[in-house]
Amino acid sequence: MARPRSFDEQVLLDGAQDLFWKNGYERTSIDEIAATAGVGNGSIYSAYKSKLGLFIAVFERYCDSRVALVDEILAGHDGPFEDAVENYLDEIIRDCTAHEDRRGCLMLNSIAELGSRFPEVLAIGARSNARMEDLLVARVASSANSGEIRLGTDGIRPLAAHIVLVSQGIIHLSRTGVAVAKLREVVAAARDLTARLRTA
Repeated sequence: MARPRSFDEQVLLDGAQDLFWKNGYERTSIDEIAATAGVGNGSIYSAYKSKLGLFIAVFERYCDSRVALVDEILAGHDGPFEDAVENYLDEIIRDCTAHEDRRGCLMLNSIAELGSRFPEVLAIGARSNARMEDLLVARVASSANSGEIRLGTDGIRPLAAHIVLVSQGIIHLSRTGVAVAKLREVVAAARDLTARLRTA
């Protein structure tokens, strides 16, 4: 039986996530994480075996939170399809510009930094993207099946994937410091595109 942890795991994961997100994996040390969370290095290694083990725990938790965010945004809006797309992308803008340092998305940042070295990072990222896409597939399918938009069955998943791609492009642009007004132009273009699918 595993021994109970002698530290607050959520405090540790929160502190580690903030450091990994701001500095990247390579530029974050266990010493920094331990100091931030008030946890001894030995306790971290005992619980997670390595810096990578801790990172994977942080990364998986973060990716789960991104999927939950998409679910929450979609569940909170039941208006016309193009309005739902606009609302979804506007919420992504609000989320990715919430930090002054425009740090982007830990999932996308980490896939770029670590994907070629650690297949588990790619696997978690791919799984999370698929879950987000599935949520959008359900929303697109609802509008297509009700006749609100003109879209065949074979077009539902590609459109959902396109919306995910646009949201991730917005996050990337935000990280480069693009003005919010410019990000909203991208949203407006996506809204116009989806509005053309309306049947009336």
